[in-house]
Amino acid sequence: MVAAMNDAEKTSLLMRVFNGEPNLSAELRATIRARLEPETTISPGALRTSADLRARAEEIRLARKRAEAEAAEAQRRLLAEAAEKARDVRIDALRQRGENVWAEVETEIMRRNPAGYDKAAALLSDLSVLAERGGSTEEFRHRLQAIRERHAGKGRFIERVTLLG
Repeated sequence: MVAAMNDAEKTSLLMRVFNGEPNLSAELRATIRARLEPETTISPGALRTSADLRARAEEIRLARKRAEAEAAEAQRRLLAEAAEKARDVRIDALRQRGENVWAEVETEIMRRNPAGYDKAAALLSDLSVLAERGGSTEEFRHRLQAIRERHAGKGRFIERVTLLG
């Protein structure tokens, strides 16, 4: 490729080498590469209009939104499955504890604070599921009604129990 250079270019190059100009080799390589590479021309068919670009951007945006929604749904399903498994573990523990759970509900109610009411309501909710699974919903309803009557003056607790159904 150096042979294709005219005498003026060769002389200029030699003078720059003699003067110790830095980065000359990199510049020479870039010049030779530029001369060796064929000129690239853009065919009219390769050009895209702004409408094409906007349409493609919209497709990408929708695909990203769809992927995010699918990921969120998968995460929601995983959390729901984990919560269901945790509930099953709690209900199995309640089944093993038997009648002591009802005494614990009463103890939590007697604390007369929001945390106690929340814990009692959660236990009653789990007992409700346990009763449905065991076929003893009628007994559960009678016991729940008795608790409501005994603690009718505890409005905040009754609100929590009413949310159970």
